[in-house]
Amino acid sequence: MTENALLAVAGYSTSGTGRGRGIELLALRSDGQGLAVERRAAVDLPDPSFVLWSEDGALLHAVLETEPTRVVTLRVDEDGARAEVVADLALDGAGGCHLAHGSDGRSLVIAQYGSGSVATVGLDEEGLPTAQIDLDDHHELIDGIAETAPHPHQVVALPGTEALAVPDLGLDRVMLYRQGAGGMIDIAGEISLSRGNGPRHLVADHESEQIHIACELSGMVATAVRAHEASPRSVPAVMPQAPRRWAVRSMMPASGSESAAALSHIELVADESALLVANRGPDTLSLLSLDAMRPQRVAEVEVGAHPRHFTQWGDLVLVAAQEGDRIDVLRRRGEELSRARDPIPAPSVACLAVRPVA
Repeated sequence: MTENALLAVAGYSTSGTGRGRGIELLALRSDGQGLAVERRAAVDLPDPSFVLWSEDGALLHAVLETEPTRVVTLRVDEDGARAEVVADLALDGAGGCHLAHGSDGRSLVIAQYGSGSVATVGLDEEGLPTAQIDLDDHHELIDGIAETAPHPHQVVALPGTEALAVPDLGLDRVMLYRQGAGGMIDIAGEISLSRGNGPRHLVADHESEQIHIACELSGMVATAVRAHEASPRSVPAVMPQAPRRWAVRSMMPASGSESAAALSHIELVADESALLVANRGPDTLSLLSLDAMRPQRVAEVEVGAHPRHFTQWGDLVLVAAQEGDRIDVLRRRGEELSRARDPIPAPSVACLAVRPVA
């Protein structure tokens, strides 16, 4: 059976600090054996380092890793042949590198690596960003460690909870936020890692029983397990629940290479039986089985230089190799990873996002 998809490709641009076009849309067609690629629209933006589709796939939000950070929204037509800028908002802060939908469904939450802060942006009825409504400065969380600089790197809504998780590479902590009325976010807890791990990206299972954290600086995958705490009987049922707590249970190296690995992105496969992790340095993608009590590496495949991000589409894994100027196309079947076709040229590619099916 032939399947089709539209892939948004974002990267550092010639109008910014890289070699790419900004945002490019690629039409994908797969028959289960081969993959055909057709280039559609392109939009020149300075250094869009992460992109996010609206739930219906009509809008594409991009965070520009600029000073100040900008959030730009494109309206994309059905076949991806036309993409029009419909919103452009400057934020307080710099070096925005990731954005996610807020848990309230009416906001975007942006991690700003450069300024060490997390910004929240409100959306109007069309889903367009209108104004910054909150700013949380991670410098306030340093706790007297003068040599530490905060670097929030990602925002993830934890399934089955009300929490937004923000791994901070500089603070060696995953900050847990709760979003309240009006879209404002407040700290509700944290997951602490030992110094020098540098949590960059994370992924949680469908109930957030386990959270797997890619640690850029140590090359380890940390797995945090949720503690189940019974609420005291004296607490009225109408009182808000205490924030859930997670504790790190295991630390496993993502790569088997002798080269130091600076981990970037991490994802679960669809049935949550395994993890995929990108390793810069060795320039590989690893597959870690979750059948045992802790992740176990079962496959590792070479990809282009500096694999910064990847996404999955069916049994294909598309890997953004930033310094290799290409998208590697791998196929995962069970616990096997293999190359599916020649790489797709993509200068300074930083992020890949498959358009959701409405």
